[in-house]
Amino acid sequence: MKNIFLISGYGIPKNILKDENYNFYLKTIFNKIYDVVVKNKSVKSLIICCGGKTDMFKPYKRNEADEIIKFFTELIRQKPFLNLITKNLLFIPQRESLSALENFLNSKKIIKKHKIKKANLFIFCEQTRGKRLKILAKKIFDKNYNIKIMPIDFDISNNRYLSPDFLAKKEKIELKYSLWALQSLKNLKKHHKIFVERIEYLRKAGPKAHVDAVKKWWETKLKELKINTKLVKK
Repeated sequence: MKNIFLISGYGIPKNILKDENYNFYLKTIFNKIYDVVVKNKSVKSLIICCGGKTDMFKPYKRNEADEIIKFFTELIRQKPFLNLITKNLLFIPQRESLSALENFLNSKKIIKKHKIKKANLFIFCEQTRGKRLKILAKKIFDKNYNIKIMPIDFDISNNRYLSPDFLAKKEKIELKYSLWALQSLKNLKKHHKIFVERIEYLRKAGPKAHVDAVKKWWETKLKELKINTKLVKK
């Protein structure tokens, strides 16, 4: 069975090659991909790197997908002895998404384009989001894909240490809001607009205030999103 690896992006640091969080996250992912590929003797493996233009540094041109691929390209360059394995890793950027829901919907299009109808689908994410992403993935991808959520506890920013109750509330409401968005194209557009507003809000706050701004944005928006979650069909 073919292997597909879907990597969720989490913002764009000033220098992804030196950023502590991303180094831990992506190096851990690389090792896990390596283990799977070697164990299953995969000839070709599709690696979809997800994330749109969330750059917080002017002129705001970078996207998460290309930055992640840049990191892996440099990592692989440093390990020429792995060429027999890494030459069979096909990295594909998925540059349009601003949310986990869009990551899945746009990745599904890429998988369909490559005509892969059955595969092991490994999804890498930040560990507090694992449960939500598992539910969404099973909702979006059909049963021919063996979904394996691979949460990684890499974040050491202040937001990682927010109240467990707040994080649980955020995940619950964001899941319901995503399910609401899936009910219609109109809802999906509203969902996308919310995340466009989020990027604009964070850019206005600036890189130095980014961590605190993320928390404040969620505290404000959770009330608004909660209203829409009441519309989710049972």
